[in-house]
Amino acid sequence: MNVFQHLDELKDSDGVGNDAIGLSEVFLSLGYKTHFITRLPRKGKPLLSTFHLVDEFHHPTNQNDIHILHYGGAGYPYHLFQNLPGTKILRFHNVTPAKFYEHTTTEDIFHAMEKFESLSFLELASLSIFCDSIWCDSQFNFETISGYEFRNPYVIPICKTYQKLPRKNDISHNNYSIAFIGRYSPQKKWEDLITFFSYWVKEFPDANCYCIGSIIGAFDGYFDRLTELVRKFHLENKVQFLMGKSDSEVLSILHESSAFVSMSEHEGFCLPILEAFGCGIPVFAFGVGAIPGTMREGGKLFFEKDYPSLVQMIKNNLSEKDLCAQMIQNQYKVLDDYNHFPFAKEISDILISGIK
Repeated sequence: MNVFQHLDELKDSDGVGNDAIGLSEVFLSLGYKTHFITRLPRKGKPLLSTFHLVDEFHHPTNQNDIHILHYGGAGYPYHLFQNLPGTKILRFHNVTPAKFYEHTTTEDIFHAMEKFESLSFLELASLSIFCDSIWCDSQFNFETISGYEFRNPYVIPICKTYQKLPRKNDISHNNYSIAFIGRYSPQKKWEDLITFFSYWVKEFPDANCYCIGSIIGAFDGYFDRLTELVRKFHLENKVQFLMGKSDSEVLSILHESSAFVSMSEHEGFCLPILEAFGCGIPVFAFGVGAIPGTMREGGKLFFEKDYPSLVQMIKNNLSEKDLCAQMIQNQYKVLDDYNHFPFAKEISDILISGIK
């Protein structure tokens, strides 16, 4: 039996890549042969799967195969996925609304993203007709596609095991530095994080702001806006844009931070929040999109970007040792719940009774 996962590119560091690799391990444990069909060649660590390029795919297939299309917007030539024999599952990771690109990038990019969003939802309408099931990685994503008539919908979190790394020092030893992880794209609201930090650093002058991310070529104009904002606040030596970091380097940076602060206004899951949970640093996040569902009872949500009040709230939670310790323990407990999710049983049960 074969499982073919379809996606643009298999990366080790993003949520989709982590999920696809995790699912391949689950299917291997269930006795399947696993494959990846991608538009771009694989560049990451070796895996126990066979890799194929879309334009060169010639592997024999049959009705007993399973095909999983990881979907985060238009781009992958899904007609291959549609026409190959076997069970078709859409793994839905969300589509970023175009509104976030208005006034943050160029007018051309904004209009291109409007077309991308429209095309993506047109594709979802087509996919809903022939897919046998849809697996959403969050309740938020499930609600996003609720207007489409997908058969056999399920909510299954990102398929990943998270590390739990105990803290080696007190939060205050890190100079009350803050961190966030994500692409440098407008929906992440990096400008709000930098603005918040301009207030935070007045309270904690030794703090740094670690912006761990990657630049997307089409959004260079947005990154330029961020560097301009840093200059405006005279924070050149305090805000650090950290790119090209390995997983171990990212974890090390999180350990050098006192808090993880998310201003993002659109997340389909937000894997970095759980990585921060595992590093034992308190997480504070703007409570929109999938973030409340991902955090569960861990971390602290806020619903207004009133920066002076937010500084005081986070300061109170970090400075009271018992409160901070309890917050970290709650986050570890949430991580335990994720790590005990029965992926193999859940997927096996779905394949036996939920699709056929």
